[in-house]
Amino acid sequence: MFNPQAPRVEVSTRVLVFRQSLAAAFKSLRQSMPAAPESLPALLTSCGTAGTLGRPGSREALQEIGARLFHIPGRDAEAQAWWQESLASAVYAARVAQLKQASVAASFMGALLYRAGEALALKILARVELEYRMKLDSASRREWCATHSAELAERLTRTWNLPALPAGMPSGELTEASAESQAVYFGRLFAIELLQPEFCVPGALDHAAADLGLSAEHVCEVRKEDARALIRAMN
Repeated sequence: MFNPQAPRVEVSTRVLVFRQSLAAAFKSLRQSMPAAPESLPALLTSCGTAGTLGRPGSREALQEIGARLFHIPGRDAEAQAWWQESLASAVYAARVAQLKQASVAASFMGALLYRAGEALALKILARVELEYRMKLDSASRREWCATHSAELAERLTRTWNLPALPAGMPSGELTEASAESQAVYFGRLFAIELLQPEFCVPGALDHAAADLGLSAEHVCEVRKEDARALIRAMN
């Protein structure tokens, strides 16, 4: 993370100032969250339905969400990967919700904004990293984002006046989670299978789906969703 050739006192001072700046930036964002996209209501009423992008305001809302949450100079690759995962997760979660007769809108938005808190935490970090020309290693970055993402996500939900969104990783047994939380959870699994297949255990998704009553036929239907089309449309 730091130049090993630099004097110890100088490194210690830079680390202290860096941490102080991070704390100040976090406090500032807590008090001034990104404003909700003006076209967000249009997305909430059409998300997950056929022709979502064709509905007035829906495309604009998605573009604004991507720009406000996932445009992170200095951490572009990570932010872009998270945004693509979020878009794919939302598409798949909406389809799972339809099959399980759950709320499509809640499932779509829950999956779309699943990483919103992490993205806001990363945005703070990247801004300070660029200012001080220093960069946290991967483990420290994960710890920073994990520590602050929940609070930032909660504040964003309040600022944007959103209903409580389903969790993508239920705290208890998945079988006891709401149908919307299950949809978000599986939406993310399908997205990872699509975008990062190297991290998927063959057959694991199908077995987990079967345990929750999602038949093999339904799994095939979900896999047919063209999530890449939405990703391409947002690039």
